This record gives sequence, structure tokens and C-alpha cells, in this order.
Amino acid sequence: MAEFTRPRGTRDFGPDEMRSRRSIESKMRGAIESFGYREISTPTFEHSDLFIARSGPQILDQIYNFLDKGGREIVLRPELTAPVMRFYFSELRNSPKPLRIYYFGNCFRYERPQKGRYREFWQMGLEYIGNRTPLALSEVINASISALDSSGLEGFKVRIGHAALLSSILERWGLKGKDKDLMIAIDKKDEKGIIDILGGGEEAENVSRLVSRTYPIADHKKALEAIMKEVPGIDERAIKELSEVLELVVPGGGEIYMDPAITRGLDYYDGTVFEIDAPSLGAEKQICGGGAYSLSEVFGGEVEGIGFGLGFDRVLVALGGNIPVTDPARVFYLVPMGEKASLIAPGIARTIREGGCRCILETSGRSIKKALPAALNSGAGYLLLMGDDEIARGIVAIKDLSTKEQVEVQVGELGHAIVPGGVLFDRIRNINENYING
Repeated sequence: MAEFTRPRGTRDFGPDEMRSRRSIESKMRGAIESFGYREISTPTFEHSDLFIARSGPQILDQIYNFLDKGGREIVLRPELTAPVMRFYFSELRNSPKPLRIYYFGNCFRYERPQKGRYREFWQMGLEYIGNRTPLALSEVINASISALDSSGLEGFKVRIGHAALLSSILERWGLKGKDKDLMIAIDKKDEKGIIDILGGGEEAENVSRLVSRTYPIADHKKALEAIMKEVPGIDERAIKELSEVLELVVPGGGEIYMDPAITRGLDYYDGTVFEIDAPSLGAEKQICGGGAYSLSEVFGGEVEGIGFGLGFDRVLVALGGNIPVTDPARVFYLVPMGEKASLIAPGIARTIREGGCRCILETSGRSIKKALPAALNSGAGYLLLMGDDEIARGIVAIKDLSTKEQVEVQVGELGHAIVPGGVLFDRIRNINENYING
């Protein structure tokens, strides 16, 4: 018999891992939606021309592309910004502005798998389409911070810069567009690479000094003044916008810095830009990036946008297993004992589920002795027992699996008993107090 293995760079997720992933995903979705963003979805595959127009023909070396049965060249989407913009221009461009939309989905890239980088991965992001005011720019950054805060991630670093500011600095130094490798070295803050490319001297010294500096958000005004003195004639409008945005960013669980050397592709982004790093990830530390962009050349229509893309898998790796699971106090394992109990058990289970809890119904006909290990392994906090005696008395017996305490609740009162403040939560004292108070 053939042995089948999953393709390289892909993963299988078991029940516990999926529960954790969905828990974090739900919290991050909630954080983004709290800013007024609404979800959209686009196809998993697109025409290859869409990504060639956005990134150039070299993108085909990094993605999954193929001919379909009609001879059309198709790609599995390597990212979600281009499909979202395609959707906007084809169907959403007449929507009231500003338009706030967000997305979450799997993407595919053909590259060497490593920690936090896979051939199939999940991306979350949003797009704000409308006038790019400082308030709008700061909102997008604040939304990214809020999403990461909701995941429980701590210690991340937010770096904020301006594409036009960097472009004007390089132009004043006579380096704008000089070498694509130079831009890559600046993006990676590779001072040795910068020196190798520029051959040392004043140019290399200037650029190395630029990329080595980041400034705490509280010091941004002094830092911008110093840059203006050091490089006379740079874009003052960019300086003004960046300063105003930094004033409006609300710190969360991360540290906020001004970084004048963020590149993020100067042919795409043309305003405020930002990147978020999780230092615990090492070389692959970036977990989010975005900023203000213009796509008029790609799609043939004027549009101002602000957005970000967030690597969901990298966030989970950065969390390092510190991922909450379902509160066992909200999970019940129902064991019907006997034919009569089995007949009414589905209705009892439904009552529990309608009360906002999970209910796992013992369906194998096992005795309570044999069902107990299954209940313990299921992650349930409570065991519900119902036999002939309980049916005759119109009650269910509820046992706390951690303390072994047991209470009896009238069937008609079950829906009220399982909610915070109900009989069950009132009588069994070891329930998670944070949940009760919340």
C-alpha cells in the first residue's frame, strides 16, 4: 500500500491546535472589527497577470503557477493585497468612502520552508480606502497594535517611517534608484552590505548611520529636527505628516519607535509606512507591515489607500505556545444511563449549548466507569449524569471534575443554572473567578 505524506512546507493541525488557532483568530478579528472594518473574501487562485502587474515577472519564480484546462495561466495567491484591490476596482469602487475592509485567508509561496515561514500560510490584513489623513493613517497602525494586543503577544516593536522621506533623503545624497541591492540592504539594516555595495566613503557612512538609528516615539520631534539639519532640502511635507501620525498612535503592549529607514518598496508605498517585529523570532522577526500606497499605475484608476498585512502563523510562533484554550468551566460531558435517558439526552444537550456552553454527549453506550476517562480527556469541566432515578425526580446530577463536588439541578432550571450567576456557578466555588466577573 502506498504511503502518502503531506507536501513539503504544509502542515496538519490537530483538534487542540485548531482550537488554539481559532481562539486567537477570533480575538484578532474582534479587535479589527471594533474599528468598524468589515470582512471580505477573494478566490484562492487568480490570473497570474494580477501579480505580475503588481510585482513584476520575477514573482513567478516564487509562487505556484499552472495552466488550467482552458489554457489560462493561474496562480495560487501569494498574498492578499492585490486580490483585494482587484476586487475593489471591479466591484467596490463606488462604495461610500472611506471604505474599511479586512480579510483573513491562506496564501501560498514556493520558497524554502523554515521556522515561521511555510509554503502555505495564513495572512490577516485590512485596507482603508479614502483620504489619507494623519488620523486615518494612525487608525490603521492602532488597529494592527490592537490586533496583536488581543492575541496576548507582548514585547513586539512597532517602527514607523515615511516612504517619501526616505526617498528624498536618498535623492539628496544622490542615491535614489541607484541600486536595487542597496534598497534590500537598507531594508534589512545590513550595514556591512551597504558598505560593500557603496564601496565605503561618505555615502556608505551616511546610509549606515541612517539605518542604525531608531528613535523612541517620545523623542520623534527632536529626531526629525536633527534629520532636517543633517540633510537640508528633504521633503518637509513628509516630515509634517510623519510627526502628526506619531502624535496620534496609541501605544499598546508593544514599544513604538520612529524609523526613517523603512523601505517597504518605494515603488508601491508613497506615504507613512510601518513594520512590527517580534524579537523572539530572530532573523524572521517581522510579523506585520503596511502603510500608505497608490495603485493607480497597476489598476488604471486613482485610489488612495492605507493597509497592512499580518503574518498569522508568525504571531502564533511568537506566542510560543502561550495560547489560551476553551475554559473547561464552560464544557460539559453528558452521560445518559439507560434507554429513557438516551431519549431525552439530545434535548438536554441542546439546552446546554443554547446556554453558550459546549456539551459533549456520550454516544457509545459506555458505563459511567468507562465514560469517565473519556470525559477527563475531553477537556470538560463538568460531568452530567442522568439515569432512571434522575429522570423520575426531574433532575440532572452535575459533578465538578476538578473538585469532585456534585450538585443536582432541576431540568427546567438547567438553562439558568449554567450561566454566570446561576445555581451551578453559585454553589461550586472553584469556577474561574475572572470568567464569572467578566
